[in-house]
Amino acid sequence: MAGFGHSMTSITKQVWEILDNDITIKKDLERGIINVSALAQYILETYAIKGSLDSVISAVRRYKADETIQDDYAKISKALGEAVISTKTNISRITLRNTSNVYKYVGQLMGNDDFLKNDVFRLIKTRHEVQIVVDRDSFAKAKAFFPESAVEDTHKGLVELSIQLTQKGWDTKGVLSRIANELATQGINIVMIFSVYPSVSIFLDEKDLVRAHEAIVRISARKD
Repeated sequence: MAGFGHSMTSITKQVWEILDNDITIKKDLERGIINVSALAQYILETYAIKGSLDSVISAVRRYKADETIQDDYAKISKALGEAVISTKTNISRITLRNTSNVYKYVGQLMGNDDFLKNDVFRLIKTRHEVQIVVDRDSFAKAKAFFPESAVEDTHKGLVELSIQLTQKGWDTKGVLSRIANELATQGINIVMIFSVYPSVSIFLDEKDLVRAHEAIVRISARKD
């Protein structure tokens, strides 16, 4: 019996992780418009879960009724409802190769008052790249600091969707994943995302701004 209980716990955990990462299925469960048996069969056929149909059905039903999960949804909606959402348009990104030599030019750029005082200016370092975000009017000037050989890519026509959270909202788990899942469901590609207290900055293509803003507003208004 102990082995059976452990197996059921494992199946439940696997099923709940699948549901947590599929916002479309979660929505349909919330609305009561999805057949639990059909969903369980889909999960068994799609994912490598070693369990019976009945055990998966049980896990889905428990997920649907779990008050903790529903409470998490409500907290995320509240966090976004209390956030201040703003946008900036006409943004460009310069991607540089991450070499020791490139920092000489980065230092010269950062020593320029025009960029230090620029509200849009961002500098992001990854393992292989250095990314510089500027407004459209500053793009050519920023790019001119670097030799062509250092520039790996440029991306114009971006927008920034900024979400300024309250302290409580910042401490609420699952906010970023809920936003990312919602945008993915709408077919919206996140070009870049990062967070520094108290704001989450999401960079998108201009064509996706209105739909992205509407998606986040829907989450904040939803009574999960």
